[in-house]
Amino acid sequence: MKNLSLLVVIGCLFFATMSVNAQTQFKPFRVDLGLGVAIPQDGIGFVFNVEPKYAVIPQLSVGLKIEADAIVKDLVIDKSGDIAEGTGQGVFSILAVADYHLMQKSFRPFVGGGFGIYSIAAGDMDTSSTSDIEGKTNFGAMLRAGFDVSHFRLALAYNFAGKDNLNNKADFFSITVGAYFGGGRRK
Repeated sequence: MKNLSLLVVIGCLFFATMSVNAQTQFKPFRVDLGLGVAIPQDGIGFVFNVEPKYAVIPQLSVGLKIEADAIVKDLVIDKSGDIAEGTGQGVFSILAVADYHLMQKSFRPFVGGGFGIYSIAAGDMDTSSTSDIEGKTNFGAMLRAGFDVSHFRLALAYNFAGKDNLNNKADFFSITVGAYFGGGRRK
């Protein structure tokens, strides 16, 4: 019974996709650029990403997300304004991603995800001593949701990046805003 229900749902999605294809068409190739904020537990950071992608059907696009994140955690600043202690992480990721657009109008909400490699360099920050920064590479995943309007994009994502070389959790939530080039309506 579960298999039959799953087959019916897949069939409905396929036919809905075909009817939307007949109504609107978008250019299949686009490149997203995004800037944003990384929000790990007990910290803050910055995000920059580039994402070339191709729409295999108007609702579903697949691509490659290349992202760099600079994160500071557990930051303590002393009375003189210097950093007393904290942890810094640099995260570079390359993920295979897919987004499913829920509507094919000018406002296009989407859900998506991806999986790939997270390369994490971390070190302790301390005014009394310096620590060596070492790297670690993890296999991880990302889930996201957001929307496109015209050539503007907003995305909320959670990155499951694993742990860094200091055994600290490297997972983080991000909010990115940006633009995309290509992928607009066909004329």
